[in-house]
Amino acid sequence: MTPATRARLDRVRRLLDTPSPERLPGQAAMDIPAEEKPPPTCDTGRPLCGAPARLYPAGWRCDEHHPRSYRTK
Repeated sequence: MTPATRARLDRVRRLLDTPSPERLPGQAAMDIPAEEKPPPTCDTGRPLCGAPARLYPAGWRCDEHHPRSYRTK
């Protein structure tokens, strides 16, 4: 390992060992406790469906809009 590579790795290790700031840029302005969050709704259609939904690989879908590969009818 060259001295330049060793120095670069030492700088990266020191950077990783420093504590992160209290708030990172881009974080949400307020933290909402899980019990206060609204239930997930279907994000399909125009206008959005908005019915109670569960998560599929394609996103949050209600019983009417869930992907065909999961239909049981």
